[in-house]
Amino acid sequence: MRQGPGHKEPTRREKRRQAILDAARDVFLQQGYGATSLNDIVGVSGGSLATLYDLFGGKAGLFQEMIEEECQNFFGVLASEDIDERPLREALHVVARQFFDGVIQQPKMSLLRLVIAEAPYFPEVGATFYKAGPARGRQIVSTYLEKQSLRGLLHIGDPARAADVFIALVLGEYQMKVLCGEDVRLAPEEIDRYLDGALDDFLRIYGPEHLKFSTQDADACDA
Repeated sequence: MRQGPGHKEPTRREKRRQAILDAARDVFLQQGYGATSLNDIVGVSGGSLATLYDLFGGKAGLFQEMIEEECQNFFGVLASEDIDERPLREALHVVARQFFDGVIQQPKMSLLRLVIAEAPYFPEVGATFYKAGPARGRQIVSTYLEKQSLRGLLHIGDPARAADVFIALVLGEYQMKVLCGEDVRLAPEEIDRYLDGALDDFLRIYGPEHLKFSTQDADACDA
């Protein structure tokens, strides 16, 4: 694939770093954090232990970098969507869909299962994941909701609490279903319908009066 004129080819060191991160993701998910050795990872990525230590400082540093990359890829989508420039409900739907898709995608939930399983034995694993993932997601949603409240589009006294309510409504029962190993398969229209209901509920709590009349209520009136 041809690259744009401003594209800069990654250096050999950057390529090696990415190869190690990719290998670490696969091996950690297959074997768990505690059971994985750095030799296991180098055996998949190639290169040497010396290079791995030089790039990441060791197993904990490698895991942290892997988690941060995964979370950056996930949350970077929201930055690219320019949600601040979109109408309120459209922006909320974009955010909701990103969170929901993250929950029902097995690779993302496999990582969460790994963290839950390993955190009692390696507390730093849980702390690393929470800071880079759930805490960051909560802050992104809280910041957006606070901005919309200041603009008069929402009535929110506690943005962090409102973010918790939003995320809980969006994830619903599906997060626990997937965590427990259930294979959740929903058609795109089913997801949209579910998320519309979650947004209706959220706006009934925090929206101005003209937004509290839901799409489902409108359908009922038309009937």
